[in-house]
Amino acid sequence: MADNPHKGHRARMKQQFLENGLDGFNDHQVLEMLLFYAIAQKDTNELAHRLIDRFGGLSNVLDAEPRDLCDVNGISEHTATFLTFVAAYLTAITRKR
Repeated sequence: MADNPHKGHRARMKQQFLENGLDGFNDHQVLEMLLFYAIAQKDTNELAHRLIDRFGGLSNVLDAEPRDLCDVNGISEHTATFLTFVAAYLTAITRKR
């Protein structure tokens, strides 16, 4: 039986972030990492690509209405709420600066 090529993917991405910050990450990888924290033990790469394709970019995904996010296969109300929360938080901290 062949090894799972995705085994350790989350750990590698987290390590890459810890070592380099967001340098070298593209939008779908940033979104994929956000999805790690909303969707446990599932490959989120394809889902991140679907969201980017549907909404046209990371900022548009984060600006999307929760009900529109839930229209994407693989996005639950929980995940849509998490992404909406992240967007609201980013807006709030940007206003404070």
